[in-house]
Amino acid sequence: MHAQPLSAVIPWQHLDGLEHLAFKILHIDDDQQRAEVLFQFEAHQPIILHRHRALNKTLVLEGQHIIYRPDGEIEEVRPTGQYTVIEPSEEPHSESGGNGGAIVLFSIFDNGGLPLYELLDDQQNIVASLSMTDLVALRQPDG
Repeated sequence: MHAQPLSAVIPWQHLDGLEHLAFKILHIDDDQQRAEVLFQFEAHQPIILHRHRALNKTLVLEGQHIIYRPDGEIEEVRPTGQYTVIEPSEEPHSESGGNGGAIVLFSIFDNGGLPLYELLDDQQNIVASLSMTDLVALRQPDG
């Protein structure tokens, strides 16, 4: 029997205004204030420039996870199986999948109710933010 790829079996969600990205909230631990979220990145289509304002731990499950500097240059390519701890940072970046896209598991840790992510325009002005409260509101009943 041939197993289907994750991209075919996950009921993906999308956020208006966030192109090239789909997600599935797997679990939110209310006691520990941690969310487990799958992100699906399209191939070579960077998502919106943003900052991680909370601790994130990632595991690349399928494909390559590409990290871009604000100027669009590739900063890092994370292969399938790579685990990365990402501390909160002022440095913005963008992300995409490599050939065929990527699926990455994120463990996102709350930071006292402050934004988890800040979404930026091309001049690095904050245009939106995403908090743990937002993730809770986006969670579907099976997540």
